[in-house]
Amino acid sequence: MRGLPYYEESDYHRYLLSPARRDLFPVDPILDAIEWRGNENVLDFGMGNGYFLSGLLRRTAPNGHVWGAESQELLIDYILRKKVKEDIERFTPFYVERTEHPLLPDWIPMMDIIFCSIVLSTFADPTLPIKSVGRAMKPAGKILIVDWERVEAPSGPALVQKMSLDRMKFCINEAGCRIMKEWKINPYLYGLVIEKDPELFEERHFQDAVEN
Repeated sequence: MRGLPYYEESDYHRYLLSPARRDLFPVDPILDAIEWRGNENVLDFGMGNGYFLSGLLRRTAPNGHVWGAESQELLIDYILRKKVKEDIERFTPFYVERTEHPLLPDWIPMMDIIFCSIVLSTFADPTLPIKSVGRAMKPAGKILIVDWERVEAPSGPALVQKMSLDRMKFCINEAGCRIMKEWKINPYLYGLVIEKDPELFEERHFQDAVEN
């Protein structure tokens, strides 16, 4: 019988807040790769158990809001308890169904920044979730992507679960987006800042509507 995907295993949930993860995912250098001034609505897509939450709140405008999308109910329960216990304001977590083409609710505002940390590589085709979150983003919005390079790392998922930078860049182009910044966070992680190509994104969206 098939087991759970690695990202739903309890050991991986513990890893997400562990010292081993902190060694590979330095919060400030990762988040400081993008301009935050004036950004009022930020979405953490696949927020997990909130590893980046405090960093996102510090960088969002004083009157802004952080939204957290998550498909695992156990993780949403965890983050809701954390929100209540620590009296965290300007933060709303919500459930999004785990499908290859996730749909974000229409009651959230259009986003200035969408943050995707080690989540796009969990999809068979990241093109689809990039399109989905792109539709919830303002025309001048940015998507900040952090993901595993396809190499062995001191911690984290197995090599087969990772996605190379080259393939991720191909999926970004297929989604109708363009890369504004690319950098190596360390030998095991890459970072990308992307935005929608106005003509290409709409063309891809029209193609999806015709095919469906």
